[in-house]
Amino acid sequence: MSRRRRRGPRDARGVALLVLGQLEEEDAFLQPALQSATARAGLDPRDRGLALELVMGVERWRLRLDHALAPHVRRGLEQTEPTARRVLRLAAYQLLFLDRIPPRAAVHSAVELARASMGERTAGFVNGVLRGLTRAEVALPEGVDPEAIAVRTSTPRWMIERWLAAGGPERAVAMAEAHNRPAPLTVRAAGPAPDRETLAARLQAEGATVRPTRHAPDGLHIEGHPAPFDGEAFRDGWWQAQDEASQLVVRLLDPRPGERVWDVCAAPGGKTRYIARLMGDDGAVLATDVHPDKAARLGRALRDRAAVEVRHHDAGEGSPDARRFDRVLLDAPCTALGIMRRHPEIKWRRGPADIEQRAAAQRRLLDATADAVRPGGLLVYSVCSDTPEEGPDQIAAFVARRPDFTLAPPADPALPLDPDGTLRLDPHRHGADGFFAARLRRAD
Repeated sequence: MSRRRRRGPRDARGVALLVLGQLEEEDAFLQPALQSATARAGLDPRDRGLALELVMGVERWRLRLDHALAPHVRRGLEQTEPTARRVLRLAAYQLLFLDRIPPRAAVHSAVELARASMGERTAGFVNGVLRGLTRAEVALPEGVDPEAIAVRTSTPRWMIERWLAAGGPERAVAMAEAHNRPAPLTVRAAGPAPDRETLAARLQAEGATVRPTRHAPDGLHIEGHPAPFDGEAFRDGWWQAQDEASQLVVRLLDPRPGERVWDVCAAPGGKTRYIARLMGDDGAVLATDVHPDKAARLGRALRDRAAVEVRHHDAGEGSPDARRFDRVLLDAPCTALGIMRRHPEIKWRRGPADIEQRAAAQRRLLDATADAVRPGGLLVYSVCSDTPEEGPDQIAAFVARRPDFTLAPPADPALPLDPDGTLRLDPHRHGADGFFAARLRRAD
């Protein structure tokens, strides 16, 4: 084994190839895998940005890239060795989507990557395929049939079929295109930051361009910051990364000072921190998680919040003690199909069976946690998914089982509630992650 292979990749394309392999073969998650790999490689900010662009781009456009490559691979892409296939996708993304990278450089770097990873024979194979791709014009399928839309938007066909059935071609295309657009870095004021306006001024002084979130009163979109996570505002704890949809779920809960609140599936803790901030540490917040490692990390992160207690607990067993709570937030485990803008790897890992499985688990959690709500108290159920089974159908079935709970939307004109009082957010309509949330009140 060469010294280079022992020490791991040291350039953006090598890191991208490594991470793509981890996503496919180890079911790793893109952001933490990339962060770890770029740190080990010692990449500078420019190369970190390129590695992120390459990995996100390949995962977003995988199906469309394969469509472009397929005519030039005689034995078929499915029969191609996985590492060679990933090298081809990396190069195809640069050739088809990144105008700033000359085609000759994209092909040369892919051939060198194949040579270093798999040897001379694979390098020759990669060179031949990519030379063919550079000489050909890629023809995308037209029309509104599921297969054509799936290829054009690089979206699994089963998702397109569901969106077509729910709202027709226009909605299906809009949904798919929105999930392929990069999500902005969205943050909210945290820690000692007094408000959004003061935070915005400090970020602008660091060289950032910021704009307020459309509905969440504490949120900002950060654009053009040279290094947001290296800035003094972040180091001083003035902001926390949190999508607008997540912020609005906490606003739907509307925690008040002096109350008892249970955050049921709390890790990694973004909503817990926001709940504590809105309560001003006046009251008691219990944050639980079924995973002991996640609960331990959350406990360490929140050890300075006197009002927050963190426990490892399986909410499927009901309340962790005899207490009842004024407000309970069940941000339930779900398919996460609403956050594909940030995690494009998810769309290649999910299928219809996952929706049924997650919906069944959510039903059990709803039934187990409902009794922890005091009479007259509030339960907020949320999922980062747009499927009816995990959202409106789940709540309709719950209310039918538990007539002591009724929908109780807050009288907050800033919340973009649907006519039925639930919160349904979509990237193509709201510019936020896809979320569903409902607030229910228990009868006195």
